[in-house]
Amino acid sequence: MKAVIPFLVLLAAITLAPATAPAQPAEQTERIAASFMLALGRAPSAGETESWAKQGPLSVADLIARLRTQLATDPAAKQAMVVKAGEDAFGRTPSGDEIARWSEGAHTYTELVQAQLAWLAGRPADYAQVLQRAYQFFLRRDPYPTEVSYWKSRPTLSYALLVACLENWARRNQPGLMETSGDATVSVNSGFLTTVRLSPAIAAEVRAAIGFPAAPAPGHNLIAAGAKGIVSAGGIHFVAAGR
Repeated sequence: MKAVIPFLVLLAAITLAPATAPAQPAEQTERIAASFMLALGRAPSAGETESWAKQGPLSVADLIARLRTQLATDPAAKQAMVVKAGEDAFGRTPSGDEIARWSEGAHTYTELVQAQLAWLAGRPADYAQVLQRAYQFFLRRDPYPTEVSYWKSRPTLSYALLVACLENWARRNQPGLMETSGDATVSVNSGFLTTVRLSPAIAAEVRAAIGFPAAPAPGHNLIAAGAKGIVSAGGIHFVAAGR
């Protein structure tokens, strides 16, 4: 009997342990992951997720504000973000002068890519080069003139989103690929993007935090710089950056 009592006490302790150490709510994990994607252009590591979760149930706006402060005080993190934004926007490694210029100010990854897309929108020749890089990378050919017109009739996209759109178009139209057409669509499972799937409620919070309007049309649930005209395959809410 004396041997049984300690065993029962141990068993009770093991059984009750989860109640005293609840798992991190899924909503907060989504907030942290989305904030990293929007501010830094990458998903957080498991260690970063755990560390940031200990700071309390912060909103997406609060998390992005803290990451913005971190960028301002960590030159290495700032440069990594700036390089990532340039690669995702233009499909090439930025030059030293570009890195220095883009490092000015307190931009997040999303804000910087938005500024780069606005720059491309006013420079058709430079945007044509981004289109060419995307087609050469994914299809091993230049875009046809009709395809250049197809993309230029739509909101300016980053190189990363262009490649993801081509990937989805090719998957939907094989075999016998001809010319890019139809709705520009991206999948949460794209092999060329880092993505974080969101619940509708967290997606709405994310949009409000970064000043994005509600989804402009049914199915347009992708959250990324320049993604206004892109359909999310399956209507899934997610945030994305280049992989």
